[in-house]
Amino acid sequence: MITQIVPTADSRWQQCLDTIPHDFYHLPGYLDLEGNRHHATPEAILIQDEEKIFFLPYLVRDCTNLLEPNNFGGDYSAVGVRTYDIISPYGYPGPLLNQAGEEPTFIKKCFNLIHENWHQRNICSAFIRLHPLLNSYIDIIEDRDPFIVCNQGDVVVCDLTKDSSDIWQQTRINHRRKITKLGKSGFTAKVRSLNECLDVFIDIYQETMDRVNAKSSYYFKREYFQSLDHILKGRLHVCVVEIDGEVVSASLMTELNGIVQYHLGGTKTKFLPHSPATMMFDYMIKWSKQRENRYLNLGGGLGGNQDSLYHFKAGFSDQVRPFMTMKTIVNQDIYNQLTYLRAESLGITIPVALSTSFFPAYRSC
Repeated sequence: MITQIVPTADSRWQQCLDTIPHDFYHLPGYLDLEGNRHHATPEAILIQDEEKIFFLPYLVRDCTNLLEPNNFGGDYSAVGVRTYDIISPYGYPGPLLNQAGEEPTFIKKCFNLIHENWHQRNICSAFIRLHPLLNSYIDIIEDRDPFIVCNQGDVVVCDLTKDSSDIWQQTRINHRRKITKLGKSGFTAKVRSLNECLDVFIDIYQETMDRVNAKSSYYFKREYFQSLDHILKGRLHVCVVEIDGEVVSASLMTELNGIVQYHLGGTKTKFLPHSPATMMFDYMIKWSKQRENRYLNLGGGLGGNQDSLYHFKAGFSDQVRPFMTMKTIVNQDIYNQLTYLRAESLGITIPVALSTSFFPAYRSC
C-alpha cells in the first residue's frame, strides 16, 4: 500500500477526483478557501493498493496560539514538540473511495495507516465530517478503531429520480397549501447567478444569522462568496423568492456530479409570517430535478438536532440520511497535556474540561 500526502496545488489531487465520485467539498480550491478562513494548511492523504483508492482531504491547524503564551510558550516547552490537529472544511467532505476500494479490510487498513502517519507528524487529534450520500459504506466497517464514529443527527434528502408527482405528494400538506397560497399572492421563485444578487443575498443571510444569534463561524465575508463562485465555475446558484421586485428569501445551492447541496440561506424578518422559504425549497427541488440531478441535500437542524428547522425541511421529503463524524485522539499524552493547559488557562478543573461534548476538549471555550 502506498501512502502519499497531497497538497492542493499537486495535479494528483484533481487526477484522483476525476476517477472517484465526489462533491464540491473535496475540490482543491474549496480546501484552499477553508484553509484561509481557518488559518490552516489544506492537504489530502492518498492511499493506493493496486486498483483500490482512498482519498481524504482535511485542514491541518497549528496549536501554537491555542493557549495563553505564559501557559503554553512559543518554544513548545509545555508539550515538548510542535503540535497540530486536524478538522474538516465546512460541510460534508469525508473520505472518498473508488468502487474497488469499498471493501472493509482495505478501509480498516487505511484508517490504521492514517493514524500512524498523523502520529509521526505530531498531530494530536482529528475531527472529520462524513458525507451523508458518499460515505454510506462506513456502516460496513464493524471495527473502526482507532476512529470513533458518531451519529450527529439526520439530514433530509430529496430523491430526484422519483416522479415529480411522487415528490409533490410526499411534500407535507400544509407546505403544499402555503406554496399554492404564496403563488396566488404574487410571490415567485427563480434561480439566478451569484453575480446578479450577491449584495441582496448577503444582506438577507446576515439578517437571518443576527436573528437566530448564530455563532461567529456562520458568518462569511463577501470575498468568501466571490471565491466560492470562482471555484465552482458556474455550479453555484442562488434560489430567490420575490414579490413586487423585492427579494424576500434566498439560498445558495451547489451543483456537482448529480448532487445539489443547500449550502446557506435566509429570509427577511418582515416576511417570515408568509413563509416564503416554503416556495423556495419547493422550487429548488423542481429546478434540481429538471436539470437531471439525482439528489438534493436539504441538510438538518441546527447542530444536528430535530428542531423546528429540521421539522420544516422534513416536510419536503420522507427520506433522511445520517450525518456521521469521525474523531480520534492520535497522541493521548499530548492531548492530555493540552487539555490540562487549557483548563488551567480557563481556571477550571481537568474533569470539567474533559466533560465537554466538544472535541477536542482543549479547544472548547
